[in-house]
Amino acid sequence: MCKDDHHKKDCCCCIQGPQGVPGLQGEQGVQGVPGAQGIMGPQGAQGVQGLQGPPGVCSDEQCHGREGCEAYANIFSRTPQDLTAFGAGNDAVLFNLQNAVSVADFDLTMMSVTGDIKFLKSGVYSIAFGVEAKVTPPIPDPVPSFSFGLWKNGIGVPGSEISGFSQSPNDGTLQVTGEVMISVVAGDTIRLRNASTNPVSIFPNIIGVLFPVSLANFNIHCLKAL
Repeated sequence: MCKDDHHKKDCCCCIQGPQGVPGLQGEQGVQGVPGAQGIMGPQGAQGVQGLQGPPGVCSDEQCHGREGCEAYANIFSRTPQDLTAFGAGNDAVLFNLQNAVSVADFDLTMMSVTGDIKFLKSGVYSIAFGVEAKVTPPIPDPVPSFSFGLWKNGIGVPGSEISGFSQSPNDGTLQVTGEVMISVVAGDTIRLRNASTNPVSIFPNIIGVLFPVSLANFNIHCLKAL
């Protein structure tokens, strides 16, 4: 039973008073020492491969090398030919045979008809050529020289002119060669022509020769695409 005197220490039925004001929060304790790292778990299964991305873009030089130009052609002739004097009709060297040719880069359908070699890709090209020739007999006295050159679209190519000379009417043919580097655009045609005032014959020297002779040759190598 409750005591009558509520102020005595042994009162068991005292009325609870209101809660006091909370005390100030104490300072944070010192952080504990981290524990040892646990053992790494097993590697998970490899995920499904993602879709392939679109192809990247590269420059002509990166994709194709040699700055984007791989055009080449080696054509030649073993057929004897008699060429008229320059401008007299049939002064162009004809070609009827070929070795390696990048066929998508040239139109060679007229090389055995008019001597035209048509370029299908614009670029800077190295063109080397050679002819086995002499002035057509009967050779006048004094013996004249003969010459050849390249014409692009009917206009002479500067630096392509070469010449030869037979010292005697009884001499055999003489091999003359030339080389130029020129720019062409798609659709241009190149022709190797007799640039002499006299007719010129292309035929082989056969004494002591065991194999067919190349009487005229034309080598084209693209250096840079334009």
